Amino acid sequence: HGSVNQFCNPLSGQCNCKERVKGLLCDTCMDNFYGLDVTGCKACECDAAGSISGTVCDVRTGQCVCKPNIGGRRCDECLDGYHRVQKGHSFLCLPCNCEKAGTVNGSLLCDKSTGQCPCKAGVTGLRCSQCMLQTYNLSM
Repeated sequence: HGSVNQFCNPLSGQCNCKERVKGLLCDTCMDNFYGLDVTGCKACECDAAGSISGTVCDVRTGQCVCKPNIGGRRCDECLDGYHRVQKGHSFLCLPCNCEKAGTVNGSLLCDKSTGQCPCKAGVTGLRCSQCMLQTYNLSM
């Protein structure tokens, strides 16, 4: 799939590779490209803020090397149980820290963009750790 045609250099055996493809037989994607198929290789497009700089993606899957608590093929989203906090041109993924006793079904997962945990009726707060006015006794 990676060669332009069936011909090669008669001395070296080097095939004529498509763009973004390398190797004697044109069978490997160049760094930061993946998924060699009939169309060639696709760009990994790793998120600079979420991936570890100086690393390259997996040549088969395109999975980028993510910073801690960050996931997604391109390292552009937080893992389950974490929420995104923007820091200038970068971002961090911080733990949800939901109060299990105050969340629906004891969930420890929050909204990945706001950090809001899913609170039970009568419970409030980002972490579902406070009783609403005129209520008391937040417990399991």
